[in-house]
Amino acid sequence: MDRPGRLKIERPQSLSEIAADHIREAIILGDFRLGDPLTENALSKLLGISKTPVREAIAALKREGILQGDSQKGARVFTLTPDQLHQLCVYRFTLESAAVRLAMKVNPTGLMKRLETICEDMTKARDTHDFDGYLKLDRHFHDAFFEFGGNQFLREGYGSVSPKVATLRTYLSLAPKRVDTSYGEHIQITQMLKASRIEDALDILHEQIDRGSHAIDEITKTRFASPAQ
Repeated sequence: MDRPGRLKIERPQSLSEIAADHIREAIILGDFRLGDPLTENALSKLLGISKTPVREAIAALKREGILQGDSQKGARVFTLTPDQLHQLCVYRFTLESAAVRLAMKVNPTGLMKRLETICEDMTKARDTHDFDGYLKLDRHFHDAFFEFGGNQFLREGYGSVSPKVATLRTYLSLAPKRVDTSYGEHIQITQMLKASRIEDALDILHEQIDRGSHAIDEITKTRFASPAQ
């Protein structure tokens, strides 16, 4: 056989993996708030599945760090101190800036095509007030740096904090005019990279990430009644 890889059977997701995906997404979108307690019983009823896959999902999300706690039957959504938030943002910029530089060397054409497509979709999401859709596109924008950089270890390093970053992005995006600011920065970053002005793009990226590092009060006081546009 010339291409035996075509015969490979994709393993379906287990019930615990599906549960973990649902819980993670609910945390990222703010359905479960920072510090909220989550128990096996409550999640089992909410998801409509038995406790065993829920218990496994909780354990997996604890390993990711998006859930915290020592109890085997429950946990709390993660929280951060001001210092931890600052450290997370420093770590994030260190990884993202390295990924941007690498992607611009390895596959600049592929990166630019992806970023421009995402920005087009961001425009539509913003204009139609599709808040959840915009946040997912924001996530995809930053993920693209690692996808086109082609470095497994950079990607894994970012993956270890990506759910926390996405969660914090939800909280920060609810502040007045934050989506407008974010949108403008993504457009500018894309334009700078297209013009090969990498350092200018990284300056904008740093400003965007650093702003979040000082926003602990904004994050903890966020209310989810409706997204600010």
